[in-house]
Amino acid sequence: MDVESIREDFPILDREVGGEPLVYLDNAATTQTPTQVSRTFTEYYDEYNANVHRGIHQLSHEASVAYEDAHDRLAEFVGADGREEMVFTKNATEAVNLVAHGLGHQHLEPGTAVVTTEMEHHASLVTWQQIAERTGAEVRYVEVEDDGTLDAEHAKEVIDEDVEIVSVAHVSNVLGTVNPVRELADLAHDNGAVILVDGAQSVPTRPVDVTDLGADFLAFSGHKMAGPTGIGCLYGRRDLLEEMDPFLYGGEMIRHVTFDEATWNDLPWKFEAGTPPIAEGIALAAAADYLDDIGMDAVRRHEDELAQYLLDELAEREDVEAYGPPAGVERTGLVSFNVGDVHGHDLSEILDDRGVAVRAGDHCTQPLHDVLDIPGSVRASFYVYTTREEVDALLDGIEDAAERRDGLLASDRYHDRVFEHHRDRTNAGGLEDATFRKHSAETSCGDEGEFHVDLAADGTIREIGFESQSCAVSTAVASMLADHLTGEPVDALADLDGTVEALLDGQFPDVRRDCVVGPEDVISEGATEHLESARSADD
Repeated sequence: MDVESIREDFPILDREVGGEPLVYLDNAATTQTPTQVSRTFTEYYDEYNANVHRGIHQLSHEASVAYEDAHDRLAEFVGADGREEMVFTKNATEAVNLVAHGLGHQHLEPGTAVVTTEMEHHASLVTWQQIAERTGAEVRYVEVEDDGTLDAEHAKEVIDEDVEIVSVAHVSNVLGTVNPVRELADLAHDNGAVILVDGAQSVPTRPVDVTDLGADFLAFSGHKMAGPTGIGCLYGRRDLLEEMDPFLYGGEMIRHVTFDEATWNDLPWKFEAGTPPIAEGIALAAAADYLDDIGMDAVRRHEDELAQYLLDELAEREDVEAYGPPAGVERTGLVSFNVGDVHGHDLSEILDDRGVAVRAGDHCTQPLHDVLDIPGSVRASFYVYTTREEVDALLDGIEDAAERRDGLLASDRYHDRVFEHHRDRTNAGGLEDATFRKHSAETSCGDEGEFHVDLAADGTIREIGFESQSCAVSTAVASMLADHLTGEPVDALADLDGTVEALLDGQFPDVRRDCVVGPEDVISEGATEHLESARSADD
């Protein structure tokens, strides 16, 4: 791969963030878009913007042909037999829901089961939970081994003749694990079940052929494969799609309607109700062309090489823990890790100050992080334009992370009180004989903690302790609240809305200074976002 030449197709990579060159390592969430794709998107609106099908004019004809050809192109990209097996959706999440509602409601009932895994994205895991609750079916989870791979023997135990549907991520968006989909598909088919593959992290990063995988369904998103947002794809075996009921109803998906009944259109339009994502679908076909011009084998090798390099470098650092298969095992181009006691939210901010964009939190896999026994992680993910020098920038950015975090909190970006309570926490640690406890979590960033409250006989708060697995600002806020609430009546816990802001605005005495903070010592604008994420402490 000529990475430098590829980078010329992505003008956004030339921008700066805070005066630093952008190092974009958040590709597992959304990849950047090359000019070849954005130009195709614009050409649609500039030259032949019209609604598709049934329009008896030239623009509608041109749009319809391009939109139908896009279905053929994406079907070819994943080895499907034609447009009849390729449904355009809003995203991979909608594709999963289409199968869950269209097939799940038909086949699931008490005594049947759905099998998924402990590493699933919420888009799959939550969907099957809800469908199972409505149908009375059981959800079973294939366990994850310590090395980040699926437990093959456990899979054989849970996939039995009661199972109707197996739903599995081809590639984990946290661990980078490439799952043995073919083996799971064979297990499913041997027991009379169908298999849905979540290809959101695999279709953009490696060659994928639905026949080779044995997949009955495959879901993936455009915005993770150099395409536009707002479009996803569902491959489905033609016989299964014909059997399924539509998920949405309205225009386009109907053939004939009376006041008493309706019949459905041919595939794939049967599942594309209303005005579809026309420009997005045409542009996604251009993204498939772009990636095929590079070569999906080359994409796979490039990502794996960068991931292996990062894993090797992280292994040399005693304060870093990486998750998923170790170095030497092929994976996709992402690595999730934590650095010492530096919360991922803090590390992400440290890196952002250096122009490095990563993602921190639970990555829509809360149950997996529970299995890993961590509140969240930092994820660096690569794509066709990522260079080794950018990985080195990440490595340099996490050097001395704890010291950099403390320096950041001591800077003018944050109120002095935040830094003081970070440096010297009040009542950190749980209480053995607490009167009650209150768990607090902000799952969007991975903050998590628990307050322990000990009440005196007269109903006043005698002592508060807290255990925190949160970013530095949220932990400092917990310390501030522990200071403020000690000695207060228990009723004070019922209405804490605005208390944090009031503490920082000087409306309450500063216990540590034995004085009142002046009104000029208000929270800085840069800290507002972090305090918003810490509002769970108020609850």
